Amino acid sequence: MVLDAAERVIARDGNGASLESIAVEAGVTKPVVYARVGSRAELSNALAARLAERLIAAAGAEVGSTSRFDRITLAAFFRSSLETIGAHRELFLYVTRGASDDTPERTLYLAGRSAGPLADLLTRWRTRRGDDVAVAVPWAYAIIGMLNLVSLWWIDEHDRPADVLADQLAELVWSGLAAGSHR
Repeated sequence: MVLDAAERVIARDGNGASLESIAVEAGVTKPVVYARVGSRAELSNALAARLAERLIAAAGAEVGSTSRFDRITLAAFFRSSLETIGAHRELFLYVTRGASDDTPERTLYLAGRSAGPLADLLTRWRTRRGDDVAVAVPWAYAIIGMLNLVSLWWIDEHDRPADVLADQLAELVWSGLAAGSHR
């Protein structure tokens, strides 16, 4: 499959991997890559969908079945996301900075896929507390946006372990989430 080959090449060659290298890895010609997945931007979109599914699965395994939402849950969410991004570093960079024809839509697509489950969790939490649930979607996008930008910084700096950074992010975000709510 072309997407599997693309992931192998990106992991090996970095986020600047060429369509030619991907075609060779897949055992096809470049026109076949275009026919199966489209342009570099369309390939990046397809790979963003794959990465989003991994992020959702990792977060779901960590916090998906919990009925509570607190700072510890938030730190677990951040840690699982950072660990997934760290494990797929070049893929994350490819889908966030790799295509020459990058568009805000790709960033929104990756954020949107990840923000949906978080918005659901925030909605359940705020409903239980009797708080306004209308904030759940924009807050989820804000949290995911922050996480994406921090992840880009962390990938370059990598000056602290994922669990330490996750705890620091949870401290920041939890103070805002819990501040205006009933306790």
